[in-house]
Amino acid sequence: MPDLQPLSRRSVIGGLAAGAIASPAYIRPGWAQGKRLVIVNSGGAMGDAKRKALYDPFTKATGIEIVTASGPDLAKMKAQVERKDVEWDITDLNDAWVPAAARLGLLEKVDESIVNRADAIPQSKHEYAVGGTVYAAGIAFPTNRLGGKAPKTWPEFWDAKGFPGRRGLRNRVTDTLEIALMGDGVPASQVYPCDIDRAFKALERIKPHVSHWIAQTAQTVSLIQGNETDFTYTYTTRVKDLQAANVPIDYSFKQNILGIGWIGALKGTKNRDAAMRFLAFTMDKDRQVELSNLSGDAPTYADALAKVDPATRKWLPNIADPDNLFVNATWWDSRIEELNTRFKEWLLT
Repeated sequence: MPDLQPLSRRSVIGGLAAGAIASPAYIRPGWAQGKRLVIVNSGGAMGDAKRKALYDPFTKATGIEIVTASGPDLAKMKAQVERKDVEWDITDLNDAWVPAAARLGLLEKVDESIVNRADAIPQSKHEYAVGGTVYAAGIAFPTNRLGGKAPKTWPEFWDAKGFPGRRGLRNRVTDTLEIALMGDGVPASQVYPCDIDRAFKALERIKPHVSHWIAQTAQTVSLIQGNETDFTYTYTTRVKDLQAANVPIDYSFKQNILGIGWIGALKGTKNRDAAMRFLAFTMDKDRQVELSNLSGDAPTYADALAKVDPATRKWLPNIADPDNLFVNATWWDSRIEELNTRFKEWLLT
């Protein structure tokens, strides 16, 4: 996620004013008069998609203005909550942050009397956050070289003799630990609790064949495009966009890592009721279908998949496939710091 410059009260007020000038004059219900929400998201294409699928329709439906900032940050959330001067009403959250933010008391409890998510997949439900999208990550490969031979599963990715070529993996322990175990033959259903030593032994085997430990998400596909590596761990949305631009690259939907795009309301928000109404809006099936059409990430309702445009649907992961693995943020919560240090030190060996 991109960094966010510190958001002062003055900058927020300035942004709100600008947003108010640019916003259409909808007829607002009385309770919504003057209400505004400040939402911090990851920006980029997903931020644009959320503007079209969620923010503007929410304003049209409720009259509540939405001002956005880019760059969710757990430390900044903590600072705002601790000084009891919350500037962000809503924030996007990654998988690992949700249990940590809840444990630290940084989020409002989801008001189930307002937020209806009864039919959503279990992995998208948390007492303090709602899951509005499912992203998928797996193996990308070129289609114009290597004779069309490419690994489609993690055991094949780990088979450097059977599938010769340069590998690219992320330079972070999250996800990498899981795919190392899957590469070593562990079924997705048995990855958690992770056998940490087994995972590092598997990483030791593939390490000589990894040409790049990738820090920036964009490089997970640009390195293939530039013929600097051959097979990488990347995301469906990245490959989808390149294929649309006629780049010779493809993606395997086998043994994907699945994660949830979470949204939560900061503890102490002055707009709790409006924030809960926005969380409810994100859990509306039709809104999720629209966001899926625009972003390429899947909705968190299994029966909503059929409503997604067929051109986009082919890029969505099968959330019911037992060979795919949902990230277990709870397992990571108490281990992330220790394992991140161990992984960084291992990379240097």
